[in-house]
Amino acid sequence: MNAVCKRDILIGIVGGKGRMGNWFFRFLTDAGYQVLVSDMGTELSSEDLARRCHVVIVSVPMEAFSSVIGRIGPLMPKDAFLTDLCSLKAVQVQEMLQNTVCSVAGSHPLFGPAEDSINGRRVALCPGRGNEWFEWWRSLLESRGACVHCTDAASHDRAMAWVQALNHFILISLGKAVFDQGLDMEELVFLSTPSFSKQMEIVARLFYQDPQLYATIQMANPFAANVLNNFLGVCDKLHEAVLRTDRDAFVELFRSAQAAGKTYMDTVGKQTL
Repeated sequence: MNAVCKRDILIGIVGGKGRMGNWFFRFLTDAGYQVLVSDMGTELSSEDLARRCHVVIVSVPMEAFSSVIGRIGPLMPKDAFLTDLCSLKAVQVQEMLQNTVCSVAGSHPLFGPAEDSINGRRVALCPGRGNEWFEWWRSLLESRGACVHCTDAASHDRAMAWVQALNHFILISLGKAVFDQGLDMEELVFLSTPSFSKQMEIVARLFYQDPQLYATIQMANPFAANVLNNFLGVCDKLHEAVLRTDRDAFVELFRSAQAAGKTYMDTVGKQTL
């Protein structure tokens, strides 16, 4: 990297016509970089990018990730940098390391392609190999206002079992339950509290999402099953307390939820100081 001036860095995005790939194409061109794109129907192939670019960002569905890395990884020179935008990291970082000799890091933008700017948005980075390119990438993201958190891949995936898998599980369950009851939606909207409205607004966003991606997030994370089992166990306890009209049990569970929420918000407050 030392021999490459910033203005001469050529970046390639594999899957650059997809929603997140296109988002990063705009982000990087706005930052002043020359960016090449490969995707279905493009003149350039992913192999072309691997041979020509100093930096390659892989933005493909997780089901296609192994195949893509197997093709392009061996083509990348040692002084290049490879990163990805997948929602999981342990397997992905390991496969990039195994198929390349270049610098490697895992990247997870913790936001969707509907965002206008990276300013204030969180990005997780998981180091793999090499420090100079990693620091270049982190500095670039932070210079545009991103809140970057560096962590190991296993810790990232463990957190995603809660942040993504369980969160999506709850939203899908809520939406499905409302749909199955055939409720009068006008009446429901009129009588909604601010809290319920916010939840249903998030459920409504599922309309614009790819269910196959959400299925992968649920089923590919090795930590998700245990998190879901624990959650369903709590649901059973809460359900039983309500059915038995056991106020003491309900209050105990409620206070545990209060403690979790307070601890979370206290941590948010510390991070924003």
